[in-house]
Amino acid sequence: MKPYRRKFNLIAAKPDVTMRVLTPDRWYESIQEIHFVPEADIHCEEIPCPIRFSGYGSRFFYQRGIAQHFKDFQPDIIHLEEEAWSLNALQTVRLKRKYCPNSCFIFRTSLSIPAKQRFGPLPVWIERRVFRETDMAFPLSENAGEILKQRGYDGAQIPFPNGVDVSLFQKHDMRELKESLGLKDSFVIGYLGRLLQMKGVDTLIDAVSMLTKMDPNCPFMLLIVGQGEDRDRFQEAAAAHQISDRIVWIDVVPPEEVPNYINCMDTLVLPSRTTADWVEFFGRVLIEGMACEVPVIGSNSGEIPHVIGDAGIVFPEGDAKTLASKIDQLHNDQKLYHDLQRRGLQRVQDFTWETIAERTYRVYQHLLAE
Repeated sequence: MKPYRRKFNLIAAKPDVTMRVLTPDRWYESIQEIHFVPEADIHCEEIPCPIRFSGYGSRFFYQRGIAQHFKDFQPDIIHLEEEAWSLNALQTVRLKRKYCPNSCFIFRTSLSIPAKQRFGPLPVWIERRVFRETDMAFPLSENAGEILKQRGYDGAQIPFPNGVDVSLFQKHDMRELKESLGLKDSFVIGYLGRLLQMKGVDTLIDAVSMLTKMDPNCPFMLLIVGQGEDRDRFQEAAAAHQISDRIVWIDVVPPEEVPNYINCMDTLVLPSRTTADWVEFFGRVLIEGMACEVPVIGSNSGEIPHVIGDAGIVFPEGDAKTLASKIDQLHNDQKLYHDLQRRGLQRVQDFTWETIAERTYRVYQHLLAE
């Protein structure tokens, strides 16, 4: 997806870097198939290759066309943006050992909880083999780094968060789109993401119901952008609360259109709820909201409080009453509203692709110097 490829293009712009990026030619995510579209005027080679098991992050692997790149390109550094137990990781380390054994190797992980792997002993075997080949790990957070250690990784690691393309995610006047959605003159509470129970959308619907009961004439509207298997259940909950007319439902939109919908929101809420085998491992939509100068509210699930810092509002996960009061406070306190806009813009500077690319480049230099 274009918004998330900027990091490597920025690194490749360095005068001493020659970069070749191998990427799936298509990917199935959030109930849509995304096809690779090449960009003009880029500094790195982007080479799409066919894969098997599109959409299954730990199972996908390249069908053909990548071995020659290891053999011919002879990279100094191989940077794998996949989990260490994935089939793609196994494929990568095997090609590394065969064609370029002296290359430095980096993998990235988004581990959020110390859960057992599915599919039997194979992922554990792959992970251990990848750990032995690794010169540096890039966990998504410090918590992910601790889980890596628990899983037996004792090598070097540096936390690297997800990033945001601030050339795309920024404040825009979307009054026409907002009016076309029936949201004119409303205080728009927004959610963008998968429609699953663990994402806490039911908590958000409960909170909006409470707000309308407090004042039936309040200007609150809820904009939900996304798709998922629990959508019908959430719509039934909205009907039971008699607030269906307060909600605008939008299916998944192309990544480059996401900023348009965020800019229709007056606040963006990520109400995730921890389960036995899942916790919010980052919450990228929060920094995308900050970049668009939309104040954010998030639950205290997983990494959300660490991503928000002092640039937003955190509430106890599953607590619809507290969430309702926080939304109401944000609506009525203009000083707080503008303060969070300002803090969000400051906070997002830690997550821009420019910042992350520069940090990544320095790690590359360090590895090669060693």
